[in-house]
Amino acid sequence: MRFFRMQNQARRRSRRLVGWYCLAFAGTVVSVSAVLGTLIAWLSPHEQLWWHYALPGALFTAMTVGLSLHRLRQIDDDGSAVAKALGGERLQLQQAHFLERRLLNLVAETAVAAGLPPPQVYLLRRDHSINAFAAGRSPECAVIGVTYGALVQLKRDELQAVVAHEFSHILNRDTRLNQRLSGWLYGLQGISSSGRYLLYGRDDTADDYRRRKNVDNHPFDNAVEIFFQSLPWYIPGGLLLVLGAAGSLFASWVQAAVSRQREFLADAAAVQFTRQTEPLVEALRKTALAGGHRLHSPHAPEYAHMLFAGLSYARLAATHPPLLERIRRLDPVAARRLAPELAEHDAVVFAHTPFHRLAPPGQPLPEHALAAEQKETEYRRCEAMMQSRIRRHRVLPGLKMLPADWQAAAYDGERATAALLYLFQAHRLPEKLLLAAGTPLFVRQQLRQLAKATLMPDAELLEHVLPAFVMQPPAAQQAALDLIRIALRRQVHTADTAYLWLLLKAYLAPLPQSGRLAEHPVAAGLIKAEQLSVPELQTALKAALLLNEPGKNALLQPLAQRLPATHPLLWRLLCVRLDMASWHFGV
Repeated sequence: MRFFRMQNQARRRSRRLVGWYCLAFAGTVVSVSAVLGTLIAWLSPHEQLWWHYALPGALFTAMTVGLSLHRLRQIDDDGSAVAKALGGERLQLQQAHFLERRLLNLVAETAVAAGLPPPQVYLLRRDHSINAFAAGRSPECAVIGVTYGALVQLKRDELQAVVAHEFSHILNRDTRLNQRLSGWLYGLQGISSSGRYLLYGRDDTADDYRRRKNVDNHPFDNAVEIFFQSLPWYIPGGLLLVLGAAGSLFASWVQAAVSRQREFLADAAAVQFTRQTEPLVEALRKTALAGGHRLHSPHAPEYAHMLFAGLSYARLAATHPPLLERIRRLDPVAARRLAPELAEHDAVVFAHTPFHRLAPPGQPLPEHALAAEQKETEYRRCEAMMQSRIRRHRVLPGLKMLPADWQAAAYDGERATAALLYLFQAHRLPEKLLLAAGTPLFVRQQLRQLAKATLMPDAELLEHVLPAFVMQPPAAQQAALDLIRIALRRQVHTADTAYLWLLLKAYLAPLPQSGRLAEHPVAAGLIKAEQLSVPELQTALKAALLLNEPGKNALLQPLAQRLPATHPLLWRLLCVRLDMASWHFGV
């Protein structure tokens, strides 16, 4: 699609609609002032007619603007308040499930493409529908929320398209625009609320309304009641109610139209960020076929204009365009192909689903949830085994003073992959070679980010990221190891780099079985391990694997007196490869 042209078109229409919104706002105040001014002039003739119109005009302008500014101050906050109102739970990388880590990585990846700081991420765990939202008055305090249904049902590129859609709302300040429109609409609704108060403020049948408005608790309530009873407020109250309601209704329709145009803009920007149309089309298709987009939170209608998929089916009040129309703007061919399927599904939904019913359906998604839990269990098992193995050879606690990117690499497989590639200088490889190796975009971005820090490769950094690295699928691990081999062949490396590579392979290799020999002539060459070349060291280690535990102890005991101080990396390599705990030798 021509996403730049689509974005410009949506922006032009949005500006026109915002102009109509301002006209509706001003027209309501002017019409109310004109009607009340005419009524005052009719009841009390006076030579200066302008005074009859100026007084109510100034009064209702001040009231409307004051209420609007009060509401804007209430909602002009960061997006976390909206996320919590919708039942969101903020995701932290340390405790995240692997699907949640994927979402966090997608948000960080898309933030780079959009040129924005990564926002906070919230997950709506109770909602199994496909939906998302963005909130916050500025990119610095913005948040992105995703439902559990979107997390589980959408593939990685489809979820990224949804995240990119929400980033467009943040980048184009749609969240701030919606907050401003909502605040001014609240002030406009104050006119109809005043009319309702004039009509029902003295009526005994309107106690519930007055109690909600806190009228009964006012210290001057009795004086107000006497004042109401002495004057005929039915006429101005009815006029305010009718005129204010008509104006606020028209303004809400225009606000919904603005929101619909911004959805088209966000779809076009999502294609720009991801450079793909098909994932967003497929995400919209799955959203349309999911059976509903509603959320469990009672505050969802208040924030409907912030969601990825709308909650209302009404045409004029709908905050989102029809999903099929959004697909048609993205890909007309796909829209023609999907139209019969979506039309049939809509007919079933409207015929059998009550409008007030919360959809998600009551049942969770067992097949997706079960598969996710099985993967997470396997990854966590690999992580625990690696952590246990590292603790055998490192008595000291983990590293403390690390940059934020390096700290995050200890909890996420993709970040850990980027950290390992950096340790072996793979960031110096040509970009086309990284692309040919199938390195994910997020890993490449993280690799460039880590290259800004000047950290020297050592065993502690390697062990810091290894538990997260083994949580990657075997294919991803192998691809990273192949890149490291290429990087080692293409550059001149020191003995420490070679030892670090052997230490990495030692940690990833299966635990060695105990040998039966008490001594071996080739293994005895390890007594001068620091003088051996890398091939000779590998040969001696292979022979040492044939020794039993007393033989390994006898071999490493003399080395424990000098290597930990002179060649700590080499000492760590010998202990890990032979599976001998370093603390066993008092180190």
